[in-house]
Amino acid sequence: MTAAAATAASLPLVMFDTNVLFDYFLGRDPDVHLVATLSRRKLDIRIPEFVLLEFRGSILKELGAKERALGDVRRLAAELDRADRWMSGVDKLRSGCELVAEDIARLRQKIDPFLAAIRRDFDVVVHTQDLHFRGDLRFVQGLPPDEPKRGVQDCRIFEAVLDIARRDGVPRSRYLLTKDSDFSKKQGVKDELLTVGVELVVTAAPLYHQHA
Repeated sequence: MTAAAATAASLPLVMFDTNVLFDYFLGRDPDVHLVATLSRRKLDIRIPEFVLLEFRGSILKELGAKERALGDVRRLAAELDRADRWMSGVDKLRSGCELVAEDIARLRQKIDPFLAAIRRDFDVVVHTQDLHFRGDLRFVQGLPPDEPKRGVQDCRIFEAVLDIARRDGVPRSRYLLTKDSDFSKKQGVKDELLTVGVELVVTAAPLYHQHA
């Protein structure tokens, strides 16, 4: 084992769920940025590749939904434009729509560079066919964290997290950082994680304070 590898192995192991990448991408949780800043010196962050794949699909879907909502607002502006009394408000509505459209376009352009930076800065663990299949089997059996709406994605991520922990083989602290209530509240999830030495945490702050 190289000196660099030995140093990494001695650090606490942290795994990210998809919603954590959303927070990181959108800059809406400063604690996540603190944890990311610590990664090279104080934390060994490993991210299942399926998290990146799901993030890309989910953010594109979310931006598409916002664009459709923007279309509704523009149609409303067109309807209101027929009455002169609304003209001032309609102009502001339209200019607001343009600003939102520009924000959406900027976010679209940032997605792939962001994912490239994640692959460069963190250890992304390859999503294999075996992991995919095991996640699907977990889902069809109704095992946690299965949920009817989108549980199959969570089951694939969960299997990937369990696999990373099992293969780790180093006596150290391990964490799954997630904001997903299906993970944090679903019965059995925390107990199964503990069998492979993983503690589930819903905020990045403890990681920063404990290991800074």
